[in-house]
Amino acid sequence: MRLRLGLPIALLLAATALPAASAATPESSTRIPLRDAPLDRSEAREVRTPAPFDLVGLAWRGPAPDRVEVRTRGAGEWSEWTRLDPDAGGSEPLWAGRADTAQVRASRGGADVTGELELVAIDPGTRPAAAPGTRIAGAPPVVSRAQWGADESLMTWPIERTRTKAVTVHHTAGTNDYSCEQSADLVRAIYRYHAVELKWGDIGYHALVDKCGTVFEGRAGGLSGDVIGGHARGFNRETFGVSMLGNYDRAKPSSKTVESVSEISAWKLGTAGVRADGQTQLTAEPADNSQHPAGAVVTLPTIFGHRDVSKTACPGKNGYAELGPIRARAAVLQQRADRQ
Repeated sequence: MRLRLGLPIALLLAATALPAASAATPESSTRIPLRDAPLDRSEAREVRTPAPFDLVGLAWRGPAPDRVEVRTRGAGEWSEWTRLDPDAGGSEPLWAGRADTAQVRASRGGADVTGELELVAIDPGTRPAAAPGTRIAGAPPVVSRAQWGADESLMTWPIERTRTKAVTVHHTAGTNDYSCEQSADLVRAIYRYHAVELKWGDIGYHALVDKCGTVFEGRAGGLSGDVIGGHARGFNRETFGVSMLGNYDRAKPSSKTVESVSEISAWKLGTAGVRADGQTQLTAEPADNSQHPAGAVVTLPTIFGHRDVSKTACPGKNGYAELGPIRARAAVLQQRADRQ
């Protein structure tokens, strides 16, 4: 039986209002081949970008490195080294805040491969916030793509329909040192990185949640319908990807983040008649970083972590520890909706 959280979706998105920017400036990205930078004694290559950036990633062709680490410098100080998991064609992105220099270390089989990589540096620009729309019936408040400033000309990935059987929880890694006023910038930068630089054609996550609990719409059509995203290779079909903005290996997700992840998961699973505290079976598709061989039928909780299906630390040890509370809270929310 379809849960009451799955009311017919006849309305468009609504969202928490974002502060309006005084003027729009376009987002931009720069790619710099690391082979052109000297290799130092610690097997790191350092590059200074022509213009400041806020988000950085590494792209490559061919096999992924076994290990990729990056640190950035802004205001004269270096950040800590951060390990970035590989994804399709590149690394996870790292939110650096305002920076102008990066150092990169990468290896495969113990040998340096930094010369095979390109640094991708992104400035998210600024965009005036769109006016709030109308909420999807039964859904929690969501900042729409129009509100966080998605340039829809970058969206080149046609809608691919699926059905939702589970929620995959992620973190974006990088830093937790962002203000909630910067969250839309962070989402916009990830969108450009996924859609343009990694050539996916859209942002991979269906929803993103910041440390203040604000939920942002991700993949086009992924809230009002059931659409394949790009968030867990081998298990993108039949899953809804929710990513917490921040690194939850180092920090613990805020109570507001946990609540919002619970709310959006409860609602989305409810639209498909799936219980948040249940189990489901998914069939693995080919993926080089999968925990499971192609064709394997895998039994998983209906809310599970990215690391359950891929060779990654995502959503971090502290984020993963919150999955039990998220399932329990989402189940309560579904039960409450059933009684209404």
